[in-house]
Amino acid sequence: MTLNLDALQNLLCERLCEDVRIEQRPDGALMLRTHFQFPDGDRYPIHLSESASGGFRLSDHGHTLMHVSYEHDIDSFMDGTRGMLLERIMGESGLQWDGGAFCLDTAPERLPEAVFQFGQALTRIYDLTLLSRSNVGSTFYDDLADVLSRLVDETKMQQDYQPDVPNSQAYPVDYRIEGKDDVPLFLYGIPNRDKARLTTIMLSYFHRNALSFESILVFENQAEIPRMDLARLSDVGGDMISSLESHEDFNRKLLRRVA
Repeated sequence: MTLNLDALQNLLCERLCEDVRIEQRPDGALMLRTHFQFPDGDRYPIHLSESASGGFRLSDHGHTLMHVSYEHDIDSFMDGTRGMLLERIMGESGLQWDGGAFCLDTAPERLPEAVFQFGQALTRIYDLTLLSRSNVGSTFYDDLADVLSRLVDETKMQQDYQPDVPNSQAYPVDYRIEGKDDVPLFLYGIPNRDKARLTTIMLSYFHRNALSFESILVFENQAEIPRMDLARLSDVGGDMISSLESHEDFNRKLLRRVA
């Protein structure tokens, strides 16, 4: 088949002009209609207005974060690993904050490029919701911290605790939580085999030094830990939570031990 480049070019221009256009709302506000849309089918509401510098400002009027909030806590979404990636996306694309909304300022002659730049940036931001504990281990600790903050008073919890044992700086505890009967609760997050092995070493060391404590081990996915590593860890550890998805099991085992 021989491609007619001129015909293809004309087709692209015609269709893009049809699909990307400016609409005026009854209140006089201007909005851009594009094919950028959220997974639920809602199109990105891209508002167009004059910027303080005399050019144009594109804004989502807070709708991107509103869609994120349907399934995620916004404070935790903008913290930790996701928060760092969000800042990186904003820096690379030139986005700014405007009272909870994402916006992009552009010169009038660069409006066409800015429309696609803005749409791509909003898509990248919404895609951060895909960085869940089920497919990206780097967010596991962020998610664990978020769960603990909802269940335990922060005054009763200490992160990266160094217990009273020789060379304690080499044996940090992910979380020390005040337990019942003055027995502290040591909680470890276990995202992979390496952390399972390291936790086994640390707990064994505590036992050898006659340290008084109880422990809870929270896995990202217990099924992914090799059987022998899991067996050695179970010999020295306490309660185990198979994953952060096991909400009832986590709540029950944690709260019965917290002071």
